[in-house]
Amino acid sequence: MRPTRLLLAFLALLGTACATTSAERPASTPQSAAVAEQRAFLWEVTRPGAPDKRLYLTGSVHLGRPGQFVFPPSMEAALTRSQALVVELDPDKADPGKTQQLMLSLGTFTHPDALSANLSAETKALLPGTLQKAGLPPVAAERMRPWLLSLTLSLLEMQKAGYSDAGGIDRMLLTKARGTQRIVELETIEEQLRMLAGLPESVQDLMLREQLQQSSQTSVYMASIATAWEGGNPDALAQVLFERVDDPSMRPFYEALFFTRNRRMAEQLAAMLDQPETHFAVVGAGHLVGEEGILALLAQKGFHVRQLPREP
Repeated sequence: MRPTRLLLAFLALLGTACATTSAERPASTPQSAAVAEQRAFLWEVTRPGAPDKRLYLTGSVHLGRPGQFVFPPSMEAALTRSQALVVELDPDKADPGKTQQLMLSLGTFTHPDALSANLSAETKALLPGTLQKAGLPPVAAERMRPWLLSLTLSLLEMQKAGYSDAGGIDRMLLTKARGTQRIVELETIEEQLRMLAGLPESVQDLMLREQLQQSSQTSVYMASIATAWEGGNPDALAQVLFERVDDPSMRPFYEALFFTRNRRMAEQLAAMLDQPETHFAVVGAGHLVGEEGILALLAQKGFHVRQLPREP
């Protein structure tokens, strides 16, 4: 088991953070088949008996280097045929002041409480070296709750490696759609932050400990996300993200970050097929895959879900 995969799953779900490199390709038969078949990480959803009314659905890797991701022709065509772009959230619509206030309220301790008083001894022992390497003052870390410190350390590492949201798939789609298509949000920043803040303390501690133990390997494991996306391989992605899905201690993590949100978003997306517009939806790639992913949920509701080839 690779501990960093827990944090990778944590990042891959959020509109605020996910990163990848092209450093490593996971070895698996399904991945090789995906490349050979030239599938896109793109699906068409229709109602039975109404094949001409479509919803397009893709997954996002939220951070990337400039030019890292290139959309296949079928994705470009699907976006052109759509009148609305659906995203988890549109960062440009958020109020920076209110977001900062909310982050401080949900992600920091009130004096005299502090981070070190809320960590296991094992996690606490790992802090000094990683904070020094990241250039994060211990006094600043002491104010942060474990979920926020995990996210902060991960983003600092990715930024140093040249990654940003400008190279992420959802940001690229928003740039293309801005001014020509209606932008629809499925969630808000407040909902996402409250979800993170509501994770059990034991899960937050574990997330931080794994980040501290394996931070140097995070980008390597995240490369598997990019490889799966580029190869149109949902099975490879699910294998990376849901390695610990059967661990009872981790069920609150998966339920909060994935499954509850998947069910809610599947309902929202299904309703869009009753609207006159054609919608192109992009959500964190981890939301789509696995037995409790949006693709499976839509199929269970009776919709036809078809993965599209790279060529239109």
